[in-house]
Amino acid sequence: MNLNEIDAAGWDSLCRRCGRCCFEKYEDDRGKITYTKTPCRYLDVVSRCCNIFEQRFRINPSCVKLTPELVLTLRWLPRDCGYLTTGVEPTRNKRSSCRKKP
Repeated sequence: MNLNEIDAAGWDSLCRRCGRCCFEKYEDDRGKITYTKTPCRYLDVVSRCCNIFEQRFRINPSCVKLTPELVLTLRWLPRDCGYLTTGVEPTRNKRSSCRKKP
């Protein structure tokens, strides 16, 4: 199985819940990425979980939908980002999932 064959839940499970992608960042003229201390208004900074995860793209149109193709082109993702792992099996996080239980 390759990354393109992982279902949505499997893809989401690659996230390590660092939350760094949910903080504002700037790129200077030389291409250096600087992370700010300003999180997305929907990020719980303690749990590093999105408070509107299931509806994040509808409620917050500026939220970037990370896909296997897109993560390979984004320079601002941290090097240790779970989405950038080369393994094909989703990793199981030590933290519980941020998805709300039904």
